[in-house]
Amino acid sequence: MFGYVLPDKPNMFMKDYAQYRAFYCGLCKSIGKKCSEPMRFTTNYDITFLNVLYHSIFDADVEINQETCILNPVQKKPIVKDDEFTQTIVDVNNILAHYKCLDDVLDNKSISKLMFDKIVLKKHYKKSKVNLAKIDELVKKGYDDLRMLELSKVESIDRVADPFAKIMKGIAKELFKDKYTEELGEMMYALGKWVYIVDAIDDIDDDFKEDKFNLFLVNYSYIDKKTFLIDKHDELRFALMNCYNTICENFDKLNIKKYEGVLTNILWYGIKVKSEEILSRSEKCKKIRI
Repeated sequence: MFGYVLPDKPNMFMKDYAQYRAFYCGLCKSIGKKCSEPMRFTTNYDITFLNVLYHSIFDADVEINQETCILNPVQKKPIVKDDEFTQTIVDVNNILAHYKCLDDVLDNKSISKLMFDKIVLKKHYKKSKVNLAKIDELVKKGYDDLRMLELSKVESIDRVADPFAKIMKGIAKELFKDKYTEELGEMMYALGKWVYIVDAIDDIDDDFKEDKFNLFLVNYSYIDKKTFLIDKHDELRFALMNCYNTICENFDKLNIKKYEGVLTNILWYGIKVKSEEILSRSEKCKKIRI
């Protein structure tokens, strides 16, 4: 996915940070085990959040082992042991990664993404497509709808962000099944919308230089990102905070108990911190490591 849905580490309790990191590393190992070592590069913060949420909604306990990692083969660290919930999330990750690669190829003519998809990702995607056929269908439709809106140069934030928001809501509905609620769906819809908007703001300078679609470039005389953030500050802040408020409001209604500290930090604090960062940085946000 995009890598923006991550915790506010400075304001995270140590126990919650340790738990989140164990989930992240466990997901990475599960991807390597189920797919291949190169596929571990698709591990990201957004899908880690989804994995924690998935375990939480189903009240699923996890087993944490002390293990070494391919990046640190000497020092052991806490890692969540692979389970059926994580296996399902790996399939979701493969599907999302495949369509993101295809989207990048169409947008950027990226040879590296095309080769990665064909050589490394596609065979794993095909297996995941069989396991989660409905999720594959809704992700494909979402990206097809998004492509049509972008080709039409639609400038409405709500309309352009809607397909990706629907992807996230649809994934939640398929994953959580009888545990799914409207509050959960609205939270995931708002989160998907927030991710799309944040990514568009973050990428605007590159999109302008490469003459690519960006909803904020339609009917706007772009000079540079600093000027853009000043000119559009109120509009951008309203859009992001509207999503943030909807996320938090619906999250509170879920009455989360298991892994509550991790999820609360990500949604109440991480999303807000990232929003403020995006609105204040004239350079592109760096993808930090956990």
